[in-house]
This record gives sequence, structure tokens and C-alpha cells, in this order.
Amino acid sequence: MKKIEAIVQSDAKDAVIAAIKKIGVGGVTVHQVQGQGAQDPPLVGQYFSRDMIICVVDDPKLDDVINAIANVACTGTKGDGKVFVTDIVDALDICTKKRGTMDI
Repeated sequence: MKKIEAIVQSDAKDAVIAAIKKIGVGGVTVHQVQGQGAQDPPLVGQYFSRDMIICVVDDPKLDDVINAIANVACTGTKGDGKVFVTDIVDALDICTKKRGTMDI
């Protein structure tokens, strides 16, 4: 299993979620985040607002999900966002107490 954290422009959020749900991603978590990247901030001490979309996928879906995010969120300008992928060792559904990839 892999955890995908995609930081995208806020106006791309809904399209990204729709695209990854078409691939079969069951659930997502969305956070409103702020940060600075390589581009200059709007004013000194200010940060850009973005949305972070988090999902967990089985390894075979990883490339499809990453490509869908990139295709939908890309405008061709700096600040479109980033995608980070990390390994998930285990998962637990708190309600059912089931563990593993098929149960989340």
C-alpha cells in the first residue's frame, strides 16, 4: 500500500478527487494548507493557500493515480503542486478492528 499526498491548487481539488475516484480510490482526506515553494510569495511573510489530498492505494494503482493527479492539476505554471508517495506498512479500521489493505 502507498499513501499519496497531493498538494494542488484549490481550484483543482474537485477535479483531482473526481479523477482518482474514477480509478477506484475509495476515500480521500482533504486539508487546506499553506506554504512557500520555489516561487516568490505574494507578499513578504505570506504563504500560498493550497489543498492537500491524501489517499491510500494498493501498489498496482499507484502510477494510474499519480498520472491522473498530474494530468488534471497541471496548468503548466509554477505552483501547480507536488505529489509525495510513502509506504504504508499496515492499516486498521478502528470500528471493525480489521487490518490490512482490503479492509481500509
